[in-house]
Amino acid sequence: MKRLIPYLLVVLFLVPACNDHLKIEKNNDPQGFADSQFVGSWKIVAVSSDVAYDWNNDGSTERDIYATWSPCQKDNLFTFTGDTASGADKTGTFKINCSVTRSGVWQIYDTKYLVYTPLGLGTESERVVPGSMTSIQFKTALALTLSNGQDATITKTWARQ
Repeated sequence: MKRLIPYLLVVLFLVPACNDHLKIEKNNDPQGFADSQFVGSWKIVAVSSDVAYDWNNDGSTERDIYATWSPCQKDNLFTFTGDTASGADKTGTFKINCSVTRSGVWQIYDTKYLVYTPLGLGTESERVVPGSMTSIQFKTALALTLSNGQDATITKTWARQ
């Protein structure tokens, strides 16, 4: 029993003294995203702008771009596979609307940008919105300058299918 008391005292004083070394440091640095988080099929279910603009050329301005889409445009499905095409690019199938489906490539660039290229169409590069990624949904943002010179940000909401 006499030997046990010094050991207990050492444990009682030594462990709390080392406790600061055992803590995990938190910071505000963005942690980024991995390709594996995006593998699967996704549908764009919302598109909005932070600036009111005449997105469909009907003479009135709106922020809800998705509401201006036709049913055919809303019939989209983006399938990101984990199969590698070449380099960092992975293969995918992109149903842009009810009549256009293309194969292509995609990747997560610099741990923060979703970059995808349907064959025969232009490359899209959208920043994944920090804090928006869940197992069933994420958001992307694209900054652009409108024809009137005003800066705008377009935000897309993607839902897992």
